[in-house]
Amino acid sequence: MKKKKFLIKVLRIIGDIVFVNLSFLLSFYLRFQNFPRHNLSEYFRLIPFISILTIVILHFYDLYSNQLKKNMLDIFYSFIPASFIVVILSVSLSYFFQTYAVPHSVFIITVLVMIPLMILWRYISILLEKKISKPQTIVIIGEGKEVVTMLENIKTGTNGGYNLVGTIIRKKLDTEQLKEFNFNIKTGFTNLISEIKKLSPDMVFVSGKINEKYKKEIFHESIIENWKISLLPGIYEIILAGSEMEQIGELPIYEIRKLNENGYCYIKRLFDIITASIGLIISLPLTIPVALVIKLESRGPIIFTQDRIGKNGNVFSLYKFRTMIKNAEKRTGPVLSDKNDSRVTKAGKILRKTRIDEIPQLYNVLKGDMSLIGPRPERPHFVDKYEEEIDNYKYRHQIMCGITGLAQVYGYYSSDPEEKLRLDLLYANKHNLFLDLKILLHTIKVVFMEHKSS
Repeated sequence: MKKKKFLIKVLRIIGDIVFVNLSFLLSFYLRFQNFPRHNLSEYFRLIPFISILTIVILHFYDLYSNQLKKNMLDIFYSFIPASFIVVILSVSLSYFFQTYAVPHSVFIITVLVMIPLMILWRYISILLEKKISKPQTIVIIGEGKEVVTMLENIKTGTNGGYNLVGTIIRKKLDTEQLKEFNFNIKTGFTNLISEIKKLSPDMVFVSGKINEKYKKEIFHESIIENWKISLLPGIYEIILAGSEMEQIGELPIYEIRKLNENGYCYIKRLFDIITASIGLIISLPLTIPVALVIKLESRGPIIFTQDRIGKNGNVFSLYKFRTMIKNAEKRTGPVLSDKNDSRVTKAGKILRKTRIDEIPQLYNVLKGDMSLIGPRPERPHFVDKYEEEIDNYKYRHQIMCGITGLAQVYGYYSSDPEEKLRLDLLYANKHNLFLDLKILLHTIKVVFMEHKSS
């Protein structure tokens, strides 16, 4: 199995290099109706650099991880920003080396050619992977709504990488959602290991909320039976995952690191200041027309301010371009906005969909109220509500909040606060420059995805 995965990955890398460079060559032909000798000879000098850039950018977009365990749409949407970035960097390289191999006139043509070509190639490679790979048979062990969450994500968030053969739940779930999942469901953890063995799984998905006793039974048996274990982590597992191995004498020790304690905060602040400053300068041509449209469509201020909860529970004023009618919550009080919210103006729908309404938050970043990357800051009303309803919600305030984060790029707009919390805490424990760059790149993709960006 590992050999097949390695061969598929190598094939994808070779194919990506071929089709990216083929896109440039086709664009030359479409632009000039032939292959201009000077441009081609200079372009061939750039092929090694363009090829390396392609691999790096596609790696940032998770396009070399197991594609069968990903949503097909998520894979395809990744190629929209990835193609833009590859072409922009390639043109920049051309001018940096003063070869001028890629003239501006072929820029848009190359992007338009590259996106469908790369998507087609990835689709073919996925079909090939399905042909030579056997889906992993899986069993889900859990309780509560986490079982439903795992079932929904396996059903909608994967691409044929799993074959679900059964679910064992601690007690009967009184929920209509289970009726749509047509497979073997057993209730009760009596003889749990024997029941799992009957299903002969390759992998066991374990809910983080089940009793520690049952987790240990499954983990110990997995060593003998050669099962892979996938654990949906709780706060304990998330913090444990960030621990470092130390040694005292002959004793191996796990040193548990606190959330947001990895020495990255100074680099992160510098990164925020530089990126936010550049972002504000680049977005200046947008701000005047956006301000005019907001003012002309409805009465009220151009910039909307709202109290949010930041790091350590501090309250600050968050800035956004106004996307709703004036005094939108005068009658209702604090309520969450939904996809078809009648309070949102016509211009507001566009601003929200394209994330242009978030631009003023770059000023919040410069002020130090928030970061570019981090948990989205919530309003005091909802923070109080979630802290009552969700265990460990308060821990998300151990780290600086942000404009975008793991929950925004890997979760869905409709994800419940508990699922977003898990992603926020994972970020708090693992954040670094590489992860921040990756989240920024994925945020560009999310703009195109309605179920994530609406």
